[in-house]
Amino acid sequence: MGTTQSGDGWTVEVDDGVMVWEFLPGMDLAVFGDEAYETFETLLDREAVLAMVTVVKLDDPFTPDVFDVWERSARRAEDGDVERWAVVAEGIKTISLRGKINTGDLETLTTEDRTEAVEWARSG
Repeated sequence: MGTTQSGDGWTVEVDDGVMVWEFLPGMDLAVFGDEAYETFETLLDREAVLAMVTVVKLDDPFTPDVFDVWERSARRAEDGDVERWAVVAEGIKTISLRGKINTGDLETLTTEDRTEAVEWARSG
């Protein structure tokens, strides 16, 4: 059985080596770098995570601070055993995420299809 947690505008589940995040509409972006990131670090330390999927349903445009958290997340994931990171977002957010985040040596996928992202993450 996997691990599931949630907070103010987000949920995360770790199951069979894949960590799946959902950032929900209305989430305060300040929570992204605080509460959610702290949970991310704790789960990486406690669980055997080989891949991540992040589903972005946020209403607000990304700020430079948010991009910094994404890159910090990629570095932290790389320091662990994470090899793959899929991001699910719609339209302009997909393009924005694809072009502005340095994910280091992580193998990445950016898509609008959650099922595709999870299958890709599990196939690694």
